Amino acid sequence: MRPAFSSTKQAAAFASLLIFLLSAPWLAGKRFLPPREQVYASEGWNRGTYPWIQRQIFDETNDIDIAFVGSSHIGWAIDTPYVQEKLDERLGRKAVVRSISWSFAGLDALFIITKDLLEHRHVRTLVFCDETDKIYPGIGAKNWYRFGDDAAMTSGLEFRYRLFYYFADTIVMPRNLIELLTPNLKEETNNSVPNYYEVHFHAPNPARRLGAAIVQMGYREGGKVEPFVPYLPKTDVTSSDVYIYGPATVSQFKFADLALPSWQIYLLRQFALEAENHSCKLVLLHLPMKDQIGSSEITEAAYWPDVLGTDVAMLGIPTGRLFHGMSESEIKRMFANGKHLNQNGMKYFTPLIVPALFQLYEGKPHH
Repeated sequence: MRPAFSSTKQAAAFASLLIFLLSAPWLAGKRFLPPREQVYASEGWNRGTYPWIQRQIFDETNDIDIAFVGSSHIGWAIDTPYVQEKLDERLGRKAVVRSISWSFAGLDALFIITKDLLEHRHVRTLVFCDETDKIYPGIGAKNWYRFGDDAAMTSGLEFRYRLFYYFADTIVMPRNLIELLTPNLKEETNNSVPNYYEVHFHAPNPARRLGAAIVQMGYREGGKVEPFVPYLPKTDVTSSDVYIYGPATVSQFKFADLALPSWQIYLLRQFALEAENHSCKLVLLHLPMKDQIGSSEITEAAYWPDVLGTDVAMLGIPTGRLFHGMSESEIKRMFANGKHLNQNGMKYFTPLIVPALFQLYEGKPHH
């Protein structure tokens, strides 16, 4: 078998190149990185609402009253225009409500994207959901993590996780250097050409719906997809069935006290610290999942105030009550899949939680 290198000089040259490539994130630091905005400009609609997110973080400057931040779980669940309309009426002024969501759940994305948002805009109330369903750091880390920007933010992680993020950045260093010379153009958010959400999720352009992904998809299970049929159930469920965690509602909540990985706890606390540093109120919203149907309690993975190390309001409605009186087929009409609501579920769920959410926004005592 022929040797990999024909000479010691050739092997040394290859080793030098490899060392240079692996050292590139460290060598580049912040000085040789394109503007932070390019992190979002390099991503398209197929990875999330990134063109919309870019403009919300770097172009818009007004304060946000309520921001819904997280993966598609929350982006598909909240009818943002409805929330803003009702808050307009309540405040007697033009309110600002936004949904900032992306593909793939993960606490690292929640932390870093929220950090970028809070550094550029003041958010009064930030609503998020449980993003701990990933055992390992998010697969999208290379899309928004840059060693030169974010090394300090991940310095408290175990070495193996810091190494993961570092090598994720080495993958995109060539792209970063190219963007330093020739920046990506901003993608038009109101383009007449249908974007990924409009084509694949049959949703109106999220940029025209304040970031909400109003998905017109029937329930998908395995390879079978049921047709989408607009449907709004008639039930006796009201906003009084929604609970805010407090002394009078302890029995409505159940905490699984799962042993969260150390990296998740660290990122959650960094996320909470960012909110605290920017005087941002945190609200953990429990979203309905198909596998929780019939539950009489709001089950959370952990007692979040202890995990986050700060005050965080918790809000939700037991699925046993939310879907009370509905048949299995009617419940399926509310979901695009086991973890995502579709347009029907969004239009049903959002009006129910709005009164309790506004109560938290205004800082009134928990009921």
